Amino acid sequence: MNPVLSIIIVSFNTADITLNCLKSINQDRELQDIPFEIIVIDNASTDNSVIQLKKNKKIKLIVNKKNLGFAKANNQGIAESQGNYILLLNSDTLIQNGAISQCLKWLSSHPEAAACTAQLLNADGSVQPSGGFFPNLLNTFTWSTNLDDLPLVNYFVKPIHPHSPQFYTHDTFYLRNHTQDWVTGAFVLIRRHLAQTIKLDEDYFMYAEEVEWFYRLKKQYPHLSVHYLIGAQVIHLGGASSPTKLNTITNEYQGIIHFFSKHHGRLSTQLATFMLKVNATLRRILYQLQGNSQLAGIYQTACSKI
Repeated sequence: MNPVLSIIIVSFNTADITLNCLKSINQDRELQDIPFEIIVIDNASTDNSVIQLKKNKKIKLIVNKKNLGFAKANNQGIAESQGNYILLLNSDTLIQNGAISQCLKWLSSHPEAAACTAQLLNADGSVQPSGGFFPNLLNTFTWSTNLDDLPLVNYFVKPIHPHSPQFYTHDTFYLRNHTQDWVTGAFVLIRRHLAQTIKLDEDYFMYAEEVEWFYRLKKQYPHLSVHYLIGAQVIHLGGASSPTKLNTITNEYQGIIHFFSKHHGRLSTQLATFMLKVNATLRRILYQLQGNSQLAGIYQTACSKI
């Protein structure tokens, strides 16, 4: 019997974390009544990930000889998958309260939806931001200048990154079900034919690839929507496969620039690049004033790499 669901996990030097993720999947009891497969792509880990994963006979393991990045590895998994639905799942996640089966049932009964995501939580149980709205010059400007931190600004300008409810404005964006432009790649349940038709852009190595992916999805299927669901919850530890804070920041900046260059032309790309340099500079100054020389140095280096 072909699986209904294919779960795709990209692993890089996260042996214990990946194994815990796999255990949490098996704790989704309602999922046990649904035929599913798990495909793990190891991106040339140098720890004991491959040795440990080979012991699990319930997964299909793909071992890459070099780190191909998040986008290309997920495309590998999608190509090997057989399920009608595909779940892209980060290795640093823990499934809570049957989140996978909940989302699968929801998506299968909502033909107007292309994809959905669960509510992501930090390790302490607080709500973690997950996705937002497509970048444009206006919301890139409000984000780069930190104007989006002011009350009501995000009400009038849909932000690339909405605030969590823990932010001082106490935004409720992530406390209710709604549609949004893109969702974080840590947990994305999508219909198989869409994932096969529109592949992740492999020019992205890691970070911001899901923004561009959902943008092309929306352009080709404007009638389909993307949904954020709070009933299903997933703990996302975050950053487990990223070697440094600098890589995370730099890759996000470069990902946004690539998005503009691919979809909004040369002038918009130049303006967006300038805004991101302003963002990095402002953050460097802020952290210097706070006496955090480490983060100030990171943003100074990131600015030079934009």
